[in-house]
Amino acid sequence: MATTVGALPQAAQAVGPAAPPFLVDQWLNAAAPLDAAVLRGRVGLVNFWTYSCIYALRSMSYIERWHEEYGPAGLQVVGIHTPEFAFEHLRANVELALREYGIRFPVGQDNDYRTWRAWSNRAWPSFYILDREARIVMLREGEGHAMEMERTIRGLLGLSPDVARRNPPDDMDLSRVASPEMYFGAIHPTPQEAAQSPRRGVATYAFIPGGPRLNRYELDGSWARDGEPLVLRSDQGRLRLHYSAAKVHFVAGAPDGATVRVRSGTEEWRTIRIGWPALYTVVDGTRYGELVMELEATSPGLSLYSATFG
Repeated sequence: MATTVGALPQAAQAVGPAAPPFLVDQWLNAAAPLDAAVLRGRVGLVNFWTYSCIYALRSMSYIERWHEEYGPAGLQVVGIHTPEFAFEHLRANVELALREYGIRFPVGQDNDYRTWRAWSNRAWPSFYILDREARIVMLREGEGHAMEMERTIRGLLGLSPDVARRNPPDDMDLSRVASPEMYFGAIHPTPQEAAQSPRRGVATYAFIPGGPRLNRYELDGSWARDGEPLVLRSDQGRLRLHYSAAKVHFVAGAPDGATVRVRSGTEEWRTIRIGWPALYTVVDGTRYGELVMELEATSPGLSLYSATFG
């Protein structure tokens, strides 16, 4: 997400420096504050994440499994929640995310990016594996490293490095996803069709004949673009998005709740309830290819932040 999106499977090998401190605002799922010294004598996995990031959330299933499986053998998992969007600073939202996704390991709220900077972190997600001397022995950014990291953890724990292959695998095959992350608000450049003259503030748009080009979207209705989200102002609004993937995820929210209708390609319309600001899967397909999805809302207040694909 943001300019340091962890979608790319690029990896970097650390040279073994001592783990920097945890400079967080507060801890969740922890009886007492943690510091790097607590990790001495244990194998550590420090995961930088944020709760609306699909790249980070896809990794949570195996991180939580490692926490349960290898915790008794000496693994300590620590999550550092460094937010991208303003709503991710709120403790109540992070607490709800921990419950929603079944996260039971300690998580520090790094709202001021102090831990992010202390660790020179660059991406959501990032994974730091520490030996029993609390020294960083591996750094991996983004997706695509689950088996390699699990082998390293097992080796540091004195277990066989052999890892059984899982079906489906921990890491998704994203090679057929041809659409990049998109932002809807005013903080980043918008991929809205230029023919609609996208602009800040409140503007009224109408669909263009022929639909949007690949990796572009268009709007219908009155929308406000200021700050992070794009917000529906009219009683009805629509969005068309031309993408190449199987799944579409929106970071969205609606203060009073909103029921939207969504369809992709020739699918039937289906309804999705948007509430607290979070990640919502709006298209959950299994076949990859170019499609146009349409979203329709019938009440003002729907806020759209970004779109990611799978």
